[in-house]
Amino acid sequence: MVPMIGIYDSGIGGLGIFNAIKQVLPTVSILYFGDTYYFPFGDRSNAEIRRITLDGLRKIEPRCNIIVIACNTASVNDLDYYREHIHVPLVGVVPVIKTAAQLTKNNQIALLATPVTIAAEYTDRLIHEFAHNKTVHKIACSGLASRIEYGSITAQDLEQYVTAIGQSDIIVLGCTHYTLIKGKIQRLVGPDVKVIDSNEAVARQTLRVMQKHNLPMHDDHPTYMFECSGDKASFLEHVKEYAHL
Repeated sequence: MVPMIGIYDSGIGGLGIFNAIKQVLPTVSILYFGDTYYFPFGDRSNAEIRRITLDGLRKIEPRCNIIVIACNTASVNDLDYYREHIHVPLVGVVPVIKTAAQLTKNNQIALLATPVTIAAEYTDRLIHEFAHNKTVHKIACSGLASRIEYGSITAQDLEQYVTAIGQSDIIVLGCTHYTLIKGKIQRLVGPDVKVIDSNEAVARQTLRVMQKHNLPMHDDHPTYMFECSGDKASFLEHVKEYAHL
């Protein structure tokens, strides 16, 4: 079987993870699937997210050696559930609370994420385990992923969330869509606040899992395929904008 990493996301948010994986594993082909027909995930019920995500994973599973769920909302929802039903290794993406706790100098952290991720029990467990002695400002950014997906994001959209971070000196981007505008957020908060995401960590974890399972990692002519379940033309325009090809 040709080495193939699958990347699953609700839309274009996982393109940042695509770029990071492509850099860490340049000789592996990648199949990126944006489940844009069901976008956005961030305000759906947990049951809906599980059903949609599992169906999407099953669509790409036959062509992949490993799949990265490049969506925080889907990953924190129930990663173990997907692992029970998908028969290739899965890598999830979750907010990098542990890293933030190590980096903060004033013990205040802001987590920007979708309402589902903010409310998830898994998110609370991360905070309890790695940042129990820190102040974590959980900021539910309803609608922000949609504005990024559809290219309608403005500075005014971001200001309300930036104001909510208080005195935090670390911002955790807990939605992969937000990583696509990381530079804009950084410019708004200034140099004294560090903005971090999971992209590079997920790429390194993908490499570790592939090594653990002895998966093939060399293709003389790696290919990059982009598919979606919704409007293909719009999706591919965003791929051209954000994917480093």
